[in-house]
Amino acid sequence: MTRPLRLKGIAASIGVAVGPARLLGRERRRLAYKRIEDAAVSTELARFEEAVSKSREEIEVAKQELTQQHGSTYAPILDVYLLMHGDALLIDAISESIRNDGINAEWAVARVAERLRAPLLRDSSSYFRERAHDIDHVKEHLLRQLCGEHREDPSSDDPVVLVAHDLSPADAVHMLAPPTVGLVTELGAGSSHTAILARTFGVPAVVGVGALCLEIEDGEEVLVDGFAGEVGIGVSTQQREEAEARRNRFHAFLQGEHASAAVTRDGVEVTITANVELPTEIEAALESGAEGIGLYRTEFMCLDRAEPPSEDDQFEIYRAVATAMAPRNVVFRTFDWRGDKRLRAHDLGDRERLWLKTQIRAVLRASGQGSVSLMFPMVSTVDELIGAKALVEECRVELADASARSAVLPVGMMVEVPSAALLADRFAEHADFFAVGTNDLAHYTMALERGDGRASATPLDPAVLRLIANGLAAAAAADIPCSLCGDMAADPVALGLVLGLGFRSVSVPVSVVPLARAVVRNVNIEVASRVAEEALECHSAAAVRAVLADRLGERLDPLWKDPSGG
Repeated sequence: MTRPLRLKGIAASIGVAVGPARLLGRERRRLAYKRIEDAAVSTELARFEEAVSKSREEIEVAKQELTQQHGSTYAPILDVYLLMHGDALLIDAISESIRNDGINAEWAVARVAERLRAPLLRDSSSYFRERAHDIDHVKEHLLRQLCGEHREDPSSDDPVVLVAHDLSPADAVHMLAPPTVGLVTELGAGSSHTAILARTFGVPAVVGVGALCLEIEDGEEVLVDGFAGEVGIGVSTQQREEAEARRNRFHAFLQGEHASAAVTRDGVEVTITANVELPTEIEAALESGAEGIGLYRTEFMCLDRAEPPSEDDQFEIYRAVATAMAPRNVVFRTFDWRGDKRLRAHDLGDRERLWLKTQIRAVLRASGQGSVSLMFPMVSTVDELIGAKALVEECRVELADASARSAVLPVGMMVEVPSAALLADRFAEHADFFAVGTNDLAHYTMALERGDGRASATPLDPAVLRLIANGLAAAAAADIPCSLCGDMAADPVALGLVLGLGFRSVSVPVSVVPLARAVVRNVNIEVASRVAEEALECHSAAAVRAVLADRLGERLDPLWKDPSGG
């Protein structure tokens, strides 16, 4: 393939890195699928049990390393994989396959893993797609042990950019430490556990590049652009120097932002909150200076479970989060993990209705422990919102604790489907607040599945921008709060536009809070407002981005663009 070459992927961890490629897993293993005799079943089961034990031990070691290096905040990510090593649906099913199907352990691992992941990959929910990748990672660990392979490590102490088909979180803990300076993977998403760890380690990463990354040669110079989601191959000396200068400008741009207020150049205050999914992320959110939790994803507590935790278990989690963040507000989003991601209050099955009521009661009980709000995802009709609010009141009446029954609990909704944005004025009559979710809104507006990572599903498309603006205008007319979360708020290019549209509250990943604050401090609202007006009249996302570069580029050059315009 000709050089130089630019590959497009998903920006998973911000920053710029340049270094020689270190290819992992280039030689794909060849698994021996064998039929076995009855007399060999016990031996094969023993092989599998040993592989499970060694794999679990490997992940335990990674968890200890992660805790030692970065505290306990992200260690629960690896607990998911440890739990899967005792999961009947996976581990017991593999043993049963060895016994009943008369096949060797490698074949059984691959067969059961594929059976479990196939329906998850067919699902439209990004949550379930991520769970399919979790199964893949556990499968990889088990097969590695069965085949007697060792984990690959960087071969020298010199800086390297890791290039892999995929990287499990357990391997990421070990391999994202120095000398690794960048990461490129064929698979992956910006919300994956490996992406979260890359941000934790401060390693610029681009994931979801596709099979083209197989064209990268071992030792070849690679430029990882964690802002634009691009990978440069065969970079010149000049390009390397420009990238390194850009990296230095970025670090200087963030200097001292931890203690700075999020106030624009013309004195407009902006509230920056954090998106979290782990209770242990609360400490990191406070350390980053987040002014609250704008989106607490509750699905994490359901991993590796047939049903959500009990009401009391959920209450303890919500109470601890609310207490730690007090007096800052915490917005708990109800479970967002069904195939169509809609827990409609008026058409739930008995089991799902019970699950949702259990969660609502737990949040109501926790609301007396701090400032708490409840938010429903994927609301598409006004009747759904009315039904959801009625369900909250039904749960309130059922509580034995009088203080919990009388606790104030604002109930809001995600504006993340076109119908909600188009009828935002009607929804605003019933919602206490809006949170615009740009990721799903972009995909549904552009008629793309949520798992489709094509660049055309961008919130910078004028059609999406107009829906976003409509939702914000309806909230303002009804005098209810409206925040923005999703990738658009975390994009240093787009955040200036977000402010220009009129948003004064955004929620971003914990690791992005300092960057968002730095961007806010370099934006002039008057200028940004004119940019937003012009962007709404553009005909394409490319035209919008060109407007942003022309109008806001001077102050944001240290983040995403070379001074020369390259």
